[in-house]
Amino acid sequence: ALPISTLGTVARRVADMQDSMMSNSRKPTGMKGKVHDLATTLQTQNEELGIEKGHMHTIKTENASSTTGMQGQLNDISRYFADDITRMQEEFRVQQRLQEAENVRLQQQVTQLKGEKTSIHQQVIALQRRIEEIEEEIGHE
Repeated sequence: ALPISTLGTVARRVADMQDSMMSNSRKPTGMKGKVHDLATTLQTQNEELGIEKGHMHTIKTENASSTTGMQGQLNDISRYFADDITRMQEEFRVQQRLQEAENVRLQQQVTQLKGEKTSIHQQVIALQRRIEEIEEEIGHE
């Protein structure tokens, strides 16, 4: 089998030879006529194939540029989300540090309040003993 481009060239040559022969006389019949018709058909189809190849090339180019555009948009969206996640992570770390500092401050206050409670409790016990002592003194008089 010959490549299409070779067949097109052969068809053109046959058609050209037959056209030059026909210009001098009437349209050939029989085998020469069939070969001429076949060569003309082959040449027409070859030209149409070239046109279609051009269309296919245009479509492929448009698809490639469209795909490139979409890929660019996807890359932009991906970059946006990555930047957004990085920003949120940093905000989270800042909030975490603030919360840890607040937790330490509150724990120190709890410890201080426990100490004050213990001290007050001891003072209450001391005051209760003093009250008992005073009541005993008053009761003995």
